[in-house]
Amino acid sequence: MMVKNLIKEKRGMISAIAAVVILYIVLECFGITCPIKFITGVSCAGCGMSRAWLACLRLDFKKAFYYHPLFIFPPCMVCVFLMRNKINAVIYKVFIGFVLLLFCAVYLYRMIVGNNDIVVFEPQHNIIFQILKIIKK
Repeated sequence: MMVKNLIKEKRGMISAIAAVVILYIVLECFGITCPIKFITGVSCAGCGMSRAWLACLRLDFKKAFYYHPLFIFPPCMVCVFLMRNKINAVIYKVFIGFVLLLFCAVYLYRMIVGNNDIVVFEPQHNIIFQILKIIKK
């Protein structure tokens, strides 16, 4: 019975990941590369991740690291999450916390330094602001 629940849970997780990937592909077809940036005008902590993986697939690791220095962590996190029942709970929580802390630190650094075009803070370019500009005209 427990094995069935575990299999069902893993299928649910894989389905959720597939749904997110499909959503991003559909949004990309409409020219929306990042829904968070589209809505808020502010890059998210994962900004550059897709470009990093595309560069990685072309074996351009320097460019991949430039786009997002933590691009290797999401697949690791998925694997750790899927195997969380086999990992000590404390180690699991420390690992997840550490990776989240890394993402926050890299995000803040990229926002503060702001010397590249990957992570931007441009709330004036969000969809709501654009709609309001059109309505005002």
